[in-house]
Amino acid sequence: MLRRFIIMPFLGCLATTIIWCSCVSPSSPVSRVQDIPETNSEMIEQVTISEYDLHAFVSSDTLEVIARNLTEYFAATNEGRWDDLMHHFPMHKKQGDTTFVQSSKEALDHWTERGVKNRTAAAEIVYASPAFTDGDQQVILLNMELSHFVEFYPNYDGPRPDGMKGMVESNYGKGNAVYKEEPLAPGDSLPLRYWEVSGLNRIWAVSHVDSTHWCFLPPNFNESGAASMMGANAMVDALRHRRANDPTAER
Repeated sequence: MLRRFIIMPFLGCLATTIIWCSCVSPSSPVSRVQDIPETNSEMIEQVTISEYDLHAFVSSDTLEVIARNLTEYFAATNEGRWDDLMHHFPMHKKQGDTTFVQSSKEALDHWTERGVKNRTAAAEIVYASPAFTDGDQQVILLNMELSHFVEFYPNYDGPRPDGMKGMVESNYGKGNAVYKEEPLAPGDSLPLRYWEVSGLNRIWAVSHVDSTHWCFLPPNFNESGAASMMGANAMVDALRHRRANDPTAER
């Protein structure tokens, strides 16, 4: 029996969806030690906007504001600042729901303390759809080149991370994730295990119609109990626009 939990960029109603299950799928190949980057040293400083490959259908001013807000969102996730992270969840859809905010932060704390961490190293926006009106909000679909890590520290005691390939790829794109392990550190009984994500990844940017503050939803947010965050028409219109106007849409 599968139990789905969300914990990263972003709170789909929580963030990277990690499937905790009693059965484990076949292991993925582990890369050689010499191929492994030095983890923990790479933290995103700024979401960039592609200079040469950009296909944007919003003004440059709007895209720059979105990039700044997305930088804050990734940095808050990296540093475990859950109040700041919640500031980039579309709370206008759950206005006054303090129980949701508190339970979300408690869940993020729980899995962080159990040894799971999501870390974004770099992101470059290559496509931005027009802004579609969706009731009380504006919706923009972004596509970006993403460098991201889902890390499992030695104190992690859940199902084997190497069996999560399908889950990771459902969030970050098929073929974008590689499972790796670092050598044992002195005193550790288990290595640092992690999925390294590198490739194109979509994300939804949403803003209340009376605000210039942008919030974010993962590409598959509607599969994780958060379908009410966006109407079907806006979602379909944005996806259709991307298929017709983003050269990377088929990748």
